[in-house]
Amino acid sequence: MTSRTNESDLPPGWQREGESLVWTRSYGPWVVKARCPSGAPFTGPSELIIRLGVGGSVEEIEQDMAAALETDGIPAGLLRQLPFAEIKAQARAVLAQETGNEMGEPWPVPTRCRTVLDYAFLVAELVRMRATGTTAPQQELADRLGIGKATMSERIKRATVIGLWDGKQLTGKAKELLAEWQSGREE
Repeated sequence: MTSRTNESDLPPGWQREGESLVWTRSYGPWVVKARCPSGAPFTGPSELIIRLGVGGSVEEIEQDMAAALETDGIPAGLLRQLPFAEIKAQARAVLAQETGNEMGEPWPVPTRCRTVLDYAFLVAELVRMRATGTTAPQQELADRLGIGKATMSERIKRATVIGLWDGKQLTGKAKELLAEWQSGREE
């Protein structure tokens, strides 16, 4: 894994807030934020916040308040304007750059998981597959490895027990193992 993307390397409208990528845009008096946690098993937003963002000069405040009052709160049309496909694509690209693993490049998951690194590959590949829009990543990976879904479920449970997966995202331990493996490949 490469180091975290610098703020200046993020697409316009994006910033870091802790471990999350956050897209922000103003639509009239409304501020919309879409939060995409870095280690989530998907790259799209997990949280959407729409709030009244009135501020500035007295004239700006009066104008924005009038616009908000005119719509009687958040307008339904605002939701239709949100570029979800763009948000997902940009988040996916940033996360792929951060992990050093392009979304199309699968992790080398072995048929049998024997080491902690093997389990890290397994959960990292599931995260990658989910990020690419795979609708049933566990089943698809099980099929690719020639194992049953029950075996796949047991391996995911084992990855959780050994501290590589928290049920939603890769843990710091998993990320460190993958980073060490990648730096070994680059030497």
